[in-house]
This record gives sequence, C-alpha cells and structure tokens, in this order.
Amino acid sequence: MTLNTIALWLGYGSMIVGGLLVIASMLFVVGGALAAIANKSLRALIRIYDLKTLRATMRQLEAEGKVSKKTGGRS
Repeated sequence: MTLNTIALWLGYGSMIVGGLLVIASMLFVVGGALAAIANKSLRALIRIYDLKTLRATMRQLEAEGKVSKKTGGRS
C-alpha cells in the first residue's frame, strides 16, 4: 500500500462518516419538528373533544333540571 492509497481510504472513510452524520442530524431535526407539530395538533384535538363532551354533559344536566342555563348552578 502506498501513501496515496492510504490517503484515499482515509478520505473516503471520512466522507462516508460525515455523510452519515449529516443524514442522521437531518433526520433528527425533521423528526423533532414532526413530533412538535403532531403534539400541537393532538392537544388541539383533545381540547375540542373535551369541549364537545362538556357541552353535551351540560345539555344533559339542563334537560334533567339539575343545572340552570342562566346561573350555571343548581336550580
């Protein structure tokens, strides 16, 4: 093996390792961004579901006469 061959192998090896590190870091950043977006969307969906459930429960309690619509308390 000559010095040029060793230098080529070292150069190619460092380029491969560098490329893998760049790809891994890009995947990490994209994964983090997607996780943040999904978390925000999930929280919004949970809030909407909770609000719909609360409204349905209040309507049911009003129909049963346990809660007054004006005061929000017992009638």
